[in-house]
Amino acid sequence: MWASVTITGRAPFKSILGYELVKDEKGEEMHKSKGNAIWFNDAVEKMGGDPMRLLYCLHDPSQELRFGFNVIKEPQNNINILFNISKLIENKSKTNILKVEDKWILSKLNSLVKNITEEIEEMCYNTATKLLQDFWLNDLSRGYIQFVRDRIANGEKSSLYILREVYTILIKLCSPITPFITEAIWQELRNKKIVKEESVHLCSWPKADGKKIDKKLEEKFENALRVIEMGLAERDKEGIGLKWPLQSANITTNSSLNKELIDIIKSQLNVKIINLNKGKEKISLNTKITPELEAEGYARELSRQIQAFRKKLGLKKENKVETYIITDDKFKKILESHKNFLRERTNSKKLEFVITGKERFKNIISFTIKDKKGDIAVVY
Repeated sequence: MWASVTITGRAPFKSILGYELVKDEKGEEMHKSKGNAIWFNDAVEKMGGDPMRLLYCLHDPSQELRFGFNVIKEPQNNINILFNISKLIENKSKTNILKVEDKWILSKLNSLVKNITEEIEEMCYNTATKLLQDFWLNDLSRGYIQFVRDRIANGEKSSLYILREVYTILIKLCSPITPFITEAIWQELRNKKIVKEESVHLCSWPKADGKKIDKKLEEKFENALRVIEMGLAERDKEGIGLKWPLQSANITTNSSLNKELIDIIKSQLNVKIINLNKGKEKISLNTKITPELEAEGYARELSRQIQAFRKKLGLKKENKVETYIITDDKFKKILESHKNFLRERTNSKKLEFVITGKERFKNIISFTIKDKKGDIAVVY
């Protein structure tokens, strides 16, 4: 302020946002003599600039901020999630938007653009940043991407187009808060010819498309997401992993759930049947695992391990392989009815169960699923 007024005769800003107090993690004032002071250069070196900025931007400036190497871990993890989504982004052309989950995420995105623009104009940066972080953690990462993970895995164009559109706008919105990671992401997308602008910081600020905002749809999805959260909590309580299908779930709710939302709930909870009842919100799961359900669970878990092995070998989704499952005769019989599922899910032109001869394979890895053991061999 002093230098600007002295040199130019003008203040360097029209308004400024300051924080109440910054203290250490225990709420004590930082002093060099106490040994609890954290110097800026040390903080940037160990924490990174973006996590520090995110920590500050999330904080209510009217309250004291507690700063330190432990409290920064959550912002660091959340930024990692934002970055990891970039690995899913592909350059897909525009397609028709027909699926209800696609319409929902576009509505949420445009509501986000509208809301955070208003918050920033009012200098409510902490509110705007909380809206942003909640979007990429919950609506996008734990919501939409989970809803369309099979569509993405199959290379379905519409889901990949929607994800690209949502993510590139999200990165623009995040750029004032986390300028370094968003620029790094932008340059990666630019190298893949997904975006054209030279820098994310040279892009225009996004504008909300009011025609794509559907508040009733957003409300319906909030109800569905709440049911899914309750169902997942029940699974955790019962100690039953999500890979293991269940026969049914009884859902009691006063909310409206149409067929499309029920299908999403079934998929997210991995249950075959949903029984709906009117009343105070609660959910109960039929946790009896039949031999048929158990066999499907084994197949799902085995396919996941095969896909992980493919990735470790550096194979891409489109690479066709021969897959061999070396295991005992008992487990072979359990998996036999899901052979086609395993072959399609792992992009195997040939998939065989064998009992002996693992020494003849070069690319082989052991697996353990509950009490079942064996080896996976991939030939390409």
